[in-house]
Amino acid sequence: SMTSTLNKFGIIGFILLLGVGAFYFLLREDLPELYINEILTGSTSCCPDQTTGTLEYDDWIELFNNSSVPVNVGGMYFTQDKKKPLGYKIPDVNPELTTIPPGGYLLFWADGTPEQGPLHLKFKLDMDGEYLGLFNKDGRKITDLKFGKQSENKSYGRIADGHKEWKVYLIPTPGKSNQE
Repeated sequence: SMTSTLNKFGIIGFILLLGVGAFYFLLREDLPELYINEILTGSTSCCPDQTTGTLEYDDWIELFNNSSVPVNVGGMYFTQDKKKPLGYKIPDVNPELTTIPPGGYLLFWADGTPEQGPLHLKFKLDMDGEYLGLFNKDGRKITDLKFGKQSENKSYGRIADGHKEWKVYLIPTPGKSNQE
């Protein structure tokens, strides 16, 4: 009868849908255990960027890899707008530069000069405070931060690497462990 044919089709369709869903779920990679670990805006004398051979006092963002495997952040996205997760794509052309070793750190210069290389972002950080997020290629959030007004030459970082609490550091520690 017509009803049993429809039921069979419905059941087969449902099983196929379940299979595709399970396949997608299993295929989806785990998000890397990365943290925005420390930031600095309004640098006038701290931690210069020396990429060009002259000292440039730029904003920076430190990422910390809390996993036991190296993570290449090339192809991931920084954003300053939570509603637009795929903001600024980190160039994926130089894995040697964009791979963070296990337990390691990587510094990005938020200096508005991406032509200086893959570790230079096309935006600067707002000293009055803003949202900052790192998102996976597929749009899933990896780590983010909403920070308030910042002071010159003082960084804002987690109280320990990867910790959920933050504090102001009078002596910034770019590329190094955050210490109490």
